[in-house]
Amino acid sequence: MSSRQRQHGFSLPIAIFILIVMALLGTAIVSIMLSNQQGVSSEVLSTRAFFSAESGAQYALGQIFPLDGSPGSCQAPYPTLNLTSTGLAGCNADVSCSNTTIGSNVFYTITSTGSCDFAGSSAVRQLELMARGP
Repeated sequence: MSSRQRQHGFSLPIAIFILIVMALLGTAIVSIMLSNQQGVSSEVLSTRAFFSAESGAQYALGQIFPLDGSPGSCQAPYPTLNLTSTGLAGCNADVSCSNTTIGSNVFYTITSTGSCDFAGSSAVRQLELMARGP
């Protein structure tokens, strides 16, 4: 039997094996990319929720310390802020405030909770800050 007859059909199993390995490798890469994409989406949504909470806290500071110098208030019930700016559309902030007097100093505690919903995913971040009155 010649060497040519013994090798007949040997490349077909190798070609099928290589195709199967490449298909499995491609499937794994697509799966990893989808996982990374979901992670990035969650991180972006979380960042938007953080900035929503920060916007709510800034709003409360503006109510406590008005720019025109008039006396502010921490006791007013703050409305839920529905944010519509370009980066925060679909997000809102719930703000609460309390104050404590120690001696002649008034200390304000502001709690702001930002939440964002997008395409079935949601993120919530809470921010608490303290400020001392003048």
